[in-house]
Amino acid sequence: MQALGLGALLLLGACATQAPPPVTATIPKEALPLEDAVMRLAEATLAGDKAVPPGGRRALVIDPLIDRASGAETGATRAMVARIETLVRERHPELELKPFTTATLDEKPLILLGAITGVTAAGSLTNSTGPGDTYRIWAVLGDLGTGMILSHPTAWVRAETVDTAPSPFFRDSPAWTDDEAQAAYLRTCAGAPGTPMDPAYLRGLRAQAAVAEGIGAYERGDLPTALTLYRQADGEPGGQQARVLNGLYLASWGLGQRDAARDAFGRVVEYGLMRNRLALKLLFRPGGTGFVRDPGVSAPYPMWLEEIASHTVQREACLRVVGHASVTGAPAANDRLSLARAQTVRRILVTNAPPLQSRSEAIGRGSREPIIGLGTDDMRDALDRRVEFAPNRCQA
Repeated sequence: MQALGLGALLLLGACATQAPPPVTATIPKEALPLEDAVMRLAEATLAGDKAVPPGGRRALVIDPLIDRASGAETGATRAMVARIETLVRERHPELELKPFTTATLDEKPLILLGAITGVTAAGSLTNSTGPGDTYRIWAVLGDLGTGMILSHPTAWVRAETVDTAPSPFFRDSPAWTDDEAQAAYLRTCAGAPGTPMDPAYLRGLRAQAAVAEGIGAYERGDLPTALTLYRQADGEPGGQQARVLNGLYLASWGLGQRDAARDAFGRVVEYGLMRNRLALKLLFRPGGTGFVRDPGVSAPYPMWLEEIASHTVQREACLRVVGHASVTGAPAANDRLSLARAQTVRRILVTNAPPLQSRSEAIGRGSREPIIGLGTDDMRDALDRRVEFAPNRCQA
């Protein structure tokens, strides 16, 4: 039986005398529209033994699903969560859907997490690095009472039905770096049924829950609550992560707390430099090396670059400034533009910290190392037009 569309589900739900027909847990290898693929995926994820006592119910929480490459929540991952929640409420009375909070974690509920990534073809597990017509989605159901993974199905999705736009928090976050919290999440997502969940992921769950609540508060415009929750996450095991540090910066900046925002951004910089990779979303004017003139976007750029220069000098490190371009345009033009933008940023750093004149270099990588790979040249693939900062040992 084909998975029912959302409109059909709502129609059936309105009929008091007719229960919704079951959704098959069988997942085809061909790519489906996102809505259909998620319904199949959710039913397959929830179909097995969930250790629910006879006649009882079991709490279920959802750790927000993410894009595999960037770690961001997107329009697609938010839509996936909404579809899963709908299916749980309509078809699984044995499960009690609860918010992902630190208080709920004390109940040792079931937990669902998952991800989306572009792949080379339907039925394939090979990730793509450029624009394509197919995505893979997968979910994992874990039992926080036992620490074990219960299920791990996969489905494939038609690209034209996928909204890749990052959610407001991730769109606004200034920096990106490789992150252990994201890596632990993805390791758990890769786990096989009957195997333990990743221990680093389990240790950091309270921080995961607090920052998820903080992101929700930020996107509602409740910056004081968001700041409190980011600080709570910061104090938990596993709280030293990019989302928390970006959140502390965004909430402080939004509240007009400029000194606190500078301190928070300094921590973002130090975190990235310690991991030998810090990418900033510095937005340039199209085809040029000048920053966009919108003060709502570029006003904090001078402070960002001052902090990078200061922390690099304090570490007595050398610095490689690497420009990147999106996958659109001719490769030679992308090489020239990415290099020119890296050189512009390096000149600003040297102005702020003259010792970097002899301890820094600018290089352009063109479009050879995309993170998103969409070629949309808008906020969805802003990370592909990033400038990265990589400290290294100075040569004698």
